[in-house]
Amino acid sequence: MKYSTGLTKKAFWFLESKKTAEYILKGLNKEEIIEIAIEKNIYQVESEDRIKTIANTCITRLNSLPKSLIECTLKTDLYTSKILFLIAVMKTDKLFFEFMYEVFRNKIILGDLTIGDKDLNIFFNEKMLQSETVNNWKESNIKRLKKEYIRLLFDAGILENNNDIKKIIIPIIDFRVEENLISNKLNIFLYILNGVK
Repeated sequence: MKYSTGLTKKAFWFLESKKTAEYILKGLNKEEIIEIAIEKNIYQVESEDRIKTIANTCITRLNSLPKSLIECTLKTDLYTSKILFLIAVMKTDKLFFEFMYEVFRNKIILGDLTIGDKDLNIFFNEKMLQSETVNNWKESNIKRLKKEYIRLLFDAGILENNNDIKKIIIPIIDFRVEENLISNKLNIFLYILNGVK
């Protein structure tokens, strides 16, 4: 998987992901889901191109999860469902995964439950040194990615504003979903979200 600025044009899309999960679990393929999304405007957006972008993104993210976890997104509580969709984002975006592993996880390990501009700046500066791809991105794209990473954490419910300080909320994940992640060899995502060494 290559580094990408794709998240600047995408969102968390929680409700859209849930609707898409329903169709995937009914056995519909990508083309059928997109066709229904356009016909019924299931995502409630005006542009057909936007519908296709949302559908393609949600399908790609959800298909990165085992079927048992796609089922969990519909059966578990709201909070755990959001965590599963965040894991799907991590599974489909290499740079965001690295941010979560190298910054979010380390913050929890060190007991510093805040994320600020400094953390994002250090992360992206390091990636620019490590990767020619990232180094060649426009500053405006990097700035938008920083905002999107923070927005994703807020949308997933693992970051909150506390007197203008962005505070990490260590998630409590349904034990059945934890077991499901472990049985599917996806422990690394529990390590990221719980700060396990």
